[in-house]
Amino acid sequence: MNVRNADKPDLAALVDMGAKFHAMSPVHQAIPFDYESFYRFCDTSLDNPDIGFWVADQDGALVGMTAAIVYPAYFNAQRHIAQELFWWVDEAARGVGAGKALVEAIENWAQSTGADAVFMLALADKNEEKMHNLYARRGYRPLERTFIKEVL
Repeated sequence: MNVRNADKPDLAALVDMGAKFHAMSPVHQAIPFDYESFYRFCDTSLDNPDIGFWVADQDGALVGMTAAIVYPAYFNAQRHIAQELFWWVDEAARGVGAGKALVEAIENWAQSTGADAVFMLALADKNEEKMHNLYARRGYRPLERTFIKEVL
């Protein structure tokens, strides 16, 4: 398993993984996936120094991705937060270290940017307990829960 920075030739695979992630995420109930929008997001993110973007490569096939953004904390602008935007590993590649390696990529990048903390998310789904346990083993503690309501 190799984790590396995502690059422009990865765009089609990133969009494909993004569609898979979105389909299994509860977010899909409120916000439909738009391929063109996600393609543009990925394309511009790869050139943005405040966004880190990584892929997991298993024997030449991309099987996972994650991205994070770093920004000043709104309660103290001298401190910075690295916030995971999404984290996805194809189901067939789970359990072989891709997820852990992608989290480590975020943590290492966050440290290199001078971030003071990393915020990671856990979807409210069938894997929620597993994700909480993974985060706890890595030294994370729960911070808050997120709720969504469509207002159309």
